Amino acid sequence: MGNKCFKIQGYLALAISLSVSVCAQDSTGAKYKQWQQQYITAVNGKAASFNGHMEKYTGKALERIIKQEKKMQAKMARIDPAKAKQLFTYSIDSLGKLESAIKSKTGKIGRLLGGNYFPYLDTLKQSLGFLKKGRAALDGAAGAKSKLNASFGSVEEMESKLATADKINEYLQQREAVLQSQLSSFPQLSGNLKKINKEAWYYQAQVNEYKNTLQDETKIEKLALSTLGKITAFQKFAQQNSELAGIFASPGSFSDVSGGGNSFPIVNGLPSRTAVQQAIRNAVPGTGAAASMDPAQLLQQQIGNAGAQLDNLKNKLNGLGGMGNQTMPDFTPNTQHTRSFVKRLEYGTDLQFGKSVRYIPATATVGIKVGYKLNDKASAGVGASYILGLGNGWNHIRFSNEGLGLRTYIKWRLIKGLDIQGGSEWNYMLRFNSIEELKTVKAWQQSALLGLSKNYKVGKKIKGSFQVLYDFLYHSHLPVTQPVVFRVGYGF
Repeated sequence: MGNKCFKIQGYLALAISLSVSVCAQDSTGAKYKQWQQQYITAVNGKAASFNGHMEKYTGKALERIIKQEKKMQAKMARIDPAKAKQLFTYSIDSLGKLESAIKSKTGKIGRLLGGNYFPYLDTLKQSLGFLKKGRAALDGAAGAKSKLNASFGSVEEMESKLATADKINEYLQQREAVLQSQLSSFPQLSGNLKKINKEAWYYQAQVNEYKNTLQDETKIEKLALSTLGKITAFQKFAQQNSELAGIFASPGSFSDVSGGGNSFPIVNGLPSRTAVQQAIRNAVPGTGAAASMDPAQLLQQQIGNAGAQLDNLKNKLNGLGGMGNQTMPDFTPNTQHTRSFVKRLEYGTDLQFGKSVRYIPATATVGIKVGYKLNDKASAGVGASYILGLGNGWNHIRFSNEGLGLRTYIKWRLIKGLDIQGGSEWNYMLRFNSIEELKTVKAWQQSALLGLSKNYKVGKKIKGSFQVLYDFLYHSHLPVTQPVVFRVGYGF
């Protein structure tokens, strides 16, 4: 450290006027530029990935909905051709336009449509906008400005796609309501109506999942946003430019009332009424008739406007994270359906002990598994186990390789904290010294297990379990093993 110590009030915006004292200016400046570039690259990558997934999934979802509407139109045409044309032609065309809108790269269509407030998006826009305003700090870095512009463009495109997705959700809800009211008396179309409801619900749930994934901040994001939040210049920039900034007008400065002075004119120790009224007029913007209003009326009007904007904001923020009104499903949703393959995986380990039998020493069987969540209640997977020999009693402890095992399992939640679990296992129950010995197929013994698993919470992301399983093939084992298997496990 020594002479390399430094004091910094802010970074990531070196072009903005900041109070900085640096003993190692060159190396520190290079470090800050590097962090800026890493943040810009990280944001661009996340935004581009989000845009790609949104465009692809939305396109496929709308194509499936259009397909269902065309089937319904064909069925309805056989019953009432005029009504079929009236009810479906415009809708199919509108769905096609929405499909084109989600593919827009310009960022204009979505913003014109409007959308729900998304705090994370607002944060990205303000941070990149602040860096763009002070982009001189990036001078000298190869391609830094182009990377910043590309990142900002990706975020604007993301804003467009989110706004378009909000409008698609709104349209699907309205469309579903229309179809239910107009076609409820046609039972031959009920299956198609259920499929449209299912598509609409899963589309909204998938968009929400994409947004939740987007908000998982990387290390460089946390560092950058945390530091920006401490910079006074950025705070002022966000106050003036954020989406929430328009709710209340900036109160301005009350010290300017007396013609540029530093305080109100004081009468008997208090500001004059005229000065206070003039200050209110200056603080609360008004034009035309509003400029001549009584200050009390101006304040009342401003409060009313703010209340209306707050109600609008509340509507945008309703649901989880500002996700809009939720489509009511007429089926049992599978929330795992919208999650990525990796997020549907579950991992676990378990431990089982066996007593000494004839020539077989006491054993400890350590198992590992990886499963896939089929839905909110069921999962299936595979695993492996290693059988460690412990010897024959406390006075004869000896570790040895007593076998290996391969496993499959499936489990179903009966009630909260209790699962029914079954599976097949193949165990090599002979001591081995090399992998070649494991190739003897006849030496492997099969088990068919079924039982209960009691689950309990250990930590925030760790769950424990007690498993009691019955082996229906225990009597066919040589030597005969215990019929009831008891295991202690942990899941991640």
